[in-house]
Amino acid sequence: MQSLSRRARLAAAAAGAVIIGASGFLFASQAQAQADIVHIGAVQGSIEDGDTNFASPLAGQTVFVQGVVTQETLDPSGNKGFFIQERSDATDGDPNSSDGIFVFNNKFSTLRTLTGSPAREELGANWTVNVGDEIVLRGVVGTYFGNIQFSGGSAYVYDVVETGLDPLAEVEAVEIDPPDDARASTEYMRRHLGMQMTVPAESVVTAGRDVYSSGGEVWAMRGDSEAAQQDGYAARAYRDAHPLDTVEGSFDDGNGYLFVIGDLGIRATAGTTESIIAPAKTYDVITEAATGGVYLSFAKYAVEVSEDLVLEGGLEPAGNEPVEPAGKHEASVASYNIENLYDTRDNPNSGCDFAGNTGCTDPEDPEGNVSPPFDYVPGSYGEYEAQLRRQAAQIVEDLHSPAILMTQEGEAQDVCSVNPEWTKDADLGEDRLVCDLEGTGEANTGGDGAPDSIQELALVIAEYGGPTYKAVGDLDSADTRGIMTGFLYQPKLAGLSSVKSSDPVFGDSPEIDYPTEADAINADVQNPKALNAALPQSVVDQCKSSGVYACNGYDVFSRAAQAAKFYFKDKHGRPVEEIFLINNHFSSGPNTRVLHRTEQANYVAAISATILDHQRKANVLAGGDFNVFPRPDDPFAEGQVIAGDWTGPSDQLAGMYEDSGLCALYDLMVEDHPQAAYSYTYMGQTQTLDQMWASPHLLREIESAVSAHINADYPADAYDFGEEPAYGRYGVSDHDPSVVTFDIK
Repeated sequence: MQSLSRRARLAAAAAGAVIIGASGFLFASQAQAQADIVHIGAVQGSIEDGDTNFASPLAGQTVFVQGVVTQETLDPSGNKGFFIQERSDATDGDPNSSDGIFVFNNKFSTLRTLTGSPAREELGANWTVNVGDEIVLRGVVGTYFGNIQFSGGSAYVYDVVETGLDPLAEVEAVEIDPPDDARASTEYMRRHLGMQMTVPAESVVTAGRDVYSSGGEVWAMRGDSEAAQQDGYAARAYRDAHPLDTVEGSFDDGNGYLFVIGDLGIRATAGTTESIIAPAKTYDVITEAATGGVYLSFAKYAVEVSEDLVLEGGLEPAGNEPVEPAGKHEASVASYNIENLYDTRDNPNSGCDFAGNTGCTDPEDPEGNVSPPFDYVPGSYGEYEAQLRRQAAQIVEDLHSPAILMTQEGEAQDVCSVNPEWTKDADLGEDRLVCDLEGTGEANTGGDGAPDSIQELALVIAEYGGPTYKAVGDLDSADTRGIMTGFLYQPKLAGLSSVKSSDPVFGDSPEIDYPTEADAINADVQNPKALNAALPQSVVDQCKSSGVYACNGYDVFSRAAQAAKFYFKDKHGRPVEEIFLINNHFSSGPNTRVLHRTEQANYVAAISATILDHQRKANVLAGGDFNVFPRPDDPFAEGQVIAGDWTGPSDQLAGMYEDSGLCALYDLMVEDHPQAAYSYTYMGQTQTLDQMWASPHLLREIESAVSAHINADYPADAYDFGEEPAYGRYGVSDHDPSVVTFDIK
């Protein structure tokens, strides 16, 4: 092939010359086409400090660029791509612009050559993507979820300048070292978008591997970062309000030193969509350096490494302030988000249980409508049973079989009852329950008053060797799609108290002081009992489909708060002390649905205040997934604009702190064991979404309040990639359970 040398091409491009195919003719398809090579840095743009607009200055334009193919990518759906990057001695010399870029190539392993080009003359109609080739590419500058890229549908190879190169010997592979501040870190990563970047050995995992439809990701930090140098379990990233956060004097700096490692390159290297990044857990150490291109998707910059991570196990997260068994004259209550515990039975009373169902609508509350498909049904009964068994093992082994469990994210379904032939040794499997999967409404003969999925969990706990639990719950606590709160309790240790129609909470006319009309369900005389009301009109008037004003319907709760009154038993089975439980699952997204969640806190505060107004020394414990942080943490800084002239902090739980009569047990946890005061990990850092609140009388009896770190720090399962759980029972949910242990008289 006759072509200009690489340096001649670059010199000509720098001089603004027109480069024509070596054969001496213009492109047949475009009589006046010019191959004016521009630097990839000009396509990516120079990112100055404080910039917020990261769009390409050449967006939508057709350009020629030249670079070495450094890496191929493959996503789980089979889409392919590759990175190209300029040689280190041929860049624009601007440290604020990236020298690399991504080319999306759909399902193809080839890219078309340009008509009339040297590549067409030498290779024919197509060039096969090959790492180590230096190419001149013509493409339209595009973007996908913020990632500046070319697409194979509008990109062509003009020339193959050289082949057989070792990319990492020719291009600059930067060792990742982002600054602490999140904004500065974003600028840093944007300046390297599309370039090869190396994760150094001794980097430390800060959040267990998560799994998405686009693959898996691991969050990590450099081993020489300040956070990694903290002692023991404190060697991780905490949100700013946490006392162990390493950056002082700033709000939600985002711990910019954190970075994401993705697996688009691992899959391409292995040549199979079934590959996924190693199941890392928090505190693991990456012992060998790993390199890959920087890719942006869904607001996250990831280093898409070519080779899988080599890990050395670090501290065991489950050993971080573990739950102790309740002692003599003690009882424990747990709150456990069981993460979409749906069975594989098609609920005849739900239009949004299975894919293919018609959907769920609520004429009185259309904002809560669910359009199909919106299902959480496991891929098989075996997968569902495995989830049950792992959760049962956690409840017995790690939570030490609490007297009562408050559950969140069970399925709101009651069309089944316990098979009369069931025993803990019967090994009935799917036949543990007998069900009516045909009848709807009152015509259904299968239900027994216990939500099916948590009832089956109770049976599996017994099969595992744990105690006998009874499942209860009011299906009216469910949202439209079928997620509800519920309760499991040991009849040997606790029982449900009887309630009267005159009861201020459980009776037919609850005395809950809230400024709107109560829902019809509030008139039900029952225990447990779901409670709800209309949103204040001032909130409804501001409801939007997204953002801080987003609403999940026009009731206070899309998933109603559920109150229950239990009594504990002594060793002779006699009632000794009562406790009121308020089980919650607030709307998700700490920085969205802000007004809606604030009203949810206000309503729960009103429930607890009602109980305490009538029984000053009542034992009240409110818990669950509040989906927002405790004070002093907040999604919005003081003075930060939330919307219009509304500024932070949002203080969404103000009602709980000021009007409920309850005390936040997070305050006890962060004082007693700060390294373990969290329940969730997100974007590589800890946060607290699952909370417990106790009345003053109960507070005096509390012996311990802890989160069991058995889920959030462990890798998510990758069933879709053929991978079994890497850590047994750990990691079965995305939330860590909370357990409160207290003295009983």
